[in-house]
Amino acid sequence: MNELRQKITNYWNNQPCNIRHSSSEIGSLDFFKENSSKRYFVEPHIKDFAQFHLYQGKRILEIGCGIGADAEEFVRHGAEYVGIDISETSLELAKKRFELNDLKGEFILTSGDAITNLGKFDLVYSIGVLHHYPEVESTIEQIHHVLNDSGEFKFMVYAKNSWKYAMIRKGLDQFEAQAGCPYARVYTQDDVYDLLDGKFKIARIRQDHCFMYDLNKYKQHTYELAPWFAAMPNDMRDAIKEYLGWHLLVKAYKI
Repeated sequence: MNELRQKITNYWNNQPCNIRHSSSEIGSLDFFKENSSKRYFVEPHIKDFAQFHLYQGKRILEIGCGIGADAEEFVRHGAEYVGIDISETSLELAKKRFELNDLKGEFILTSGDAITNLGKFDLVYSIGVLHHYPEVESTIEQIHHVLNDSGEFKFMVYAKNSWKYAMIRKGLDQFEAQAGCPYARVYTQDDVYDLLDGKFKIARIRQDHCFMYDLNKYKQHTYELAPWFAAMPNDMRDAIKEYLGWHLLVKAYKI
């Protein structure tokens, strides 16, 4: 397991999530602005799901903060923020983002199964991270421990019943933008209920997001739908997101 953990850490250190979402110099103010703009353009459901504005004055823990796009939104809306990640490269960029934007937050190099010493939180938030944790069950235990009574747990994991996973199974796609992802899981809704059983009450669980852009043009920062998606009417594309979306979004409360 230690060997696998090291592979996971190396993978995200070599290319932090969304680091290619800008053509500007990595670590510059323009880089961070473009990074956030592209993130929320391609994945607009994240803002709707996170509802950053609801957490003014609340203490937030983000598991897998990456380079800090959502961290910035929480803090700009008045939250007291702590972010953790296993990638030192990601954390350094997140810290740089906060420094350039004169924001206050705490960033800690650790994993989700080593958080019991961080105090109590009103919300634990994790987007696209828990499916990369081999010890996800112990992580859920610790999330339950650090939440205040009736605290909120919002997270996203990859959906098994999705367009993306069908393509992966056929060898037509891969889990992440960079090849060689050392560990990833997919979940059904029943899997999520089993994972949280006895610790959390699920308030809502739904699917969203299907990457529909021409990949080569997207890498050049041009948004153009792939031909097969462009041929579909909007309501058909919306149906794919709702019923075959790659992101399984879960809102739950501690019990």
